[in-house]
Amino acid sequence: MRLLPPAIAALLLATASAFAAAPLPRLLFFANPMTSDNDVVRRPKPDELSVAERRFSELSRGVFEVTITQDGSEVTGPKLARYDAIVFFTAIEPPGADVEALIAWVKKGGAFIGLHSTANTYKRIPAFGEMLGAVFDQRPWRTAAAPQTKVRILVNDATHPSTRHLPAAFEFEDDIYQFKNFDAANVRLLLSLDPDRLDLNAKKANRTTRAFPVAWAREYGAGRVFYTALGDWDQTWTDPRFRTHLVQGIFWAMKREAKP
Repeated sequence: MRLLPPAIAALLLATASAFAAAPLPRLLFFANPMTSDNDVVRRPKPDELSVAERRFSELSRGVFEVTITQDGSEVTGPKLARYDAIVFFTAIEPPGADVEALIAWVKKGGAFIGLHSTANTYKRIPAFGEMLGAVFDQRPWRTAAAPQTKVRILVNDATHPSTRHLPAAFEFEDDIYQFKNFDAANVRLLLSLDPDRLDLNAKKANRTTRAFPVAWAREYGAGRVFYTALGDWDQTWTDPRFRTHLVQGIFWAMKREAKP
């Protein structure tokens, strides 16, 4: 066996040690459902994590250093500088957050990740929807008896890190959204619903454009935004396809390579 020169061996050892000791990316997971019906993110008790918070903590283990909160005061001015990425699973008007500071932080190079009902957040603040890339419109296929809808999802961009692991089309069941003000010219569409598998006669379904985005990514100033409409129930959070989709989307937003 050929031995490496001591100087090279020492350099390799130091490099490996530095890599192993590299700090994990710091994430803020802000989950506040307000009065929405997103039970997956509602805490049973104030000191007991919701399903989404618990699942996100699990998938982050060894990958991200995560702060989980439902307190909007963590999303303010100087506090944002603590984090490499901000993940929102919110709805309606969660109090305490400084939305203008958040938008400015993303424009300056921050990484923003929006999950599911985040598209139904701060709808009275147009700049938030502009940053996100679309705004929640309707749930044409949801009923009281069947809140989850099985759909066929198309992969529109198979080269993005968050979609490379997915087949060209796949079946999925979740709370399915329809959007408005989708900024198609300025976002990278990743996933969409197959319109040929939808009931376009459903009340309020968008029959005109037949465009039903599910996930997208965009540059926003010097920062990046990744959004996925999936994530409304526990089965989604335990699905390996979604977990990889989310983790890879977070790394893309941070402009980093994900761990294999």
